[in-house]
Amino acid sequence: MKRLLNDFIYSMMLFGTLMCTVGCQKNEFMPAPEGEQVPHQEEATKKVGELLAGEASASIFRKAWDKSRVKDSLSRMGVNTTYTLFVPNDAAWTKIGITAAKIDAMPTADVDSLMMFYTILGTLRKDQLRPESMPMRSMLVNPELRVPFYDEPNVWGQRHDKYRYKHYLALNAAGNLLVNGKSMGKLNHQLATNGAVIFMENNIEKPTKTALQVMEADGRFTIFLEMQRQMDDIFVETMVREMSYWYGYDVTPEEYWMYYPSVRYAYRQFWDITIASDPNYADPNITITTLFAPTDDAFKKAGLTSIDAVMALNSERNDVRFDENMFQPAGHFVMDTIVDAHRNWARFYAPQDPAYGMARGNQTVFFSNDLAAPFIHDYFVNIGGTAQIRYAYKMPFAFSSNNGTLGLHFKESGQPTAHIVESDILTLNGPIHVVDNLLLPKGFKLK
Repeated sequence: MKRLLNDFIYSMMLFGTLMCTVGCQKNEFMPAPEGEQVPHQEEATKKVGELLAGEASASIFRKAWDKSRVKDSLSRMGVNTTYTLFVPNDAAWTKIGITAAKIDAMPTADVDSLMMFYTILGTLRKDQLRPESMPMRSMLVNPELRVPFYDEPNVWGQRHDKYRYKHYLALNAAGNLLVNGKSMGKLNHQLATNGAVIFMENNIEKPTKTALQVMEADGRFTIFLEMQRQMDDIFVETMVREMSYWYGYDVTPEEYWMYYPSVRYAYRQFWDITIASDPNYADPNITITTLFAPTDDAFKKAGLTSIDAVMALNSERNDVRFDENMFQPAGHFVMDTIVDAHRNWARFYAPQDPAYGMARGNQTVFFSNDLAAPFIHDYFVNIGGTAQIRYAYKMPFAFSSNNGTLGLHFKESGQPTAHIVESDILTLNGPIHVVDNLLLPKGFKLK
């Protein structure tokens, strides 16, 4: 018994010695070595208005800000409301025709809209900026446009969000602020006690036209646009004829669109702006995404030298019909695959949950700086919603950059790369990137 007691005492003494040795090691709880850099914490001492008043090169913006009623609206939101101003310098605004005299002559409501476009709610901090674009909503709303419901405060019966003009912000390796893919000059960010001010060397472009309007005016995309228009016409003609047979009366094209508004990604779907009699309970009339627009030369490179050649191929290769068993439109034209790739992220190939269909569409607005970023390779184009996670749809395209020229092609397709010959054309629908080749899936043949 005495031996057991001695062994126990010895063990406890040994354990205590070890704990003391470990607890007193020199590398524990030591202060940081002297001279080590401490990250600079940006501190604010002035209000937004004071920062704006102190910038001599922003006199035109300051005149507009003083004339507008936006600051009054912000005050009514409460004393804790913060906001960030994007301020082009006088040279940038003079270049696009905005002068002090023009501000004086503008109706106050127009000045309000101008200032709301350059204002976001909340404090944007410098350390939030990354090489990839970060969308920030301005205060300006377009009352005629309705986007799919996503992030507005939920109202009973609501089927859409308001269209708010967004600024997609990024900071490149050279220290330049990018807005919607375009450089605003070196980042000049100043923190305020009630927000922040970003002084810029260039103007932020405000989109005024849809993607369709921009492409129609451009003139390089006649085959891409005309083939979609003609495919829609033929599809509807086929449906009307076959539906009339099964319905027992003459179905009109208007009835077809009423019954089946979204069976196919129609030529004008979300490109034509429809004005609703009661916009509070109307469906969306526009979507915002990225479009890879193929030029007429891209079709010619693929052996399709004219719209007639394209439609002849569609006539030979299609299974468009009204399915009498499912009692709904069915089938596609061969060129629907091309349209879907350039306009809709090749969602033809997205997996479908047997119970719930395709996963929810993800944010797909990407500017040129995003297309060169590593994240995009594994980005999920569709994920979430009611579909199970295993039916998420990953980015179908591989992106590349060669001597500053961006390109893309279907992953592992062996097809030619579509080079982006012009990027970041801003529209109400999002950016257009012009490509010089067609995006063709693996094994897809046009001849």
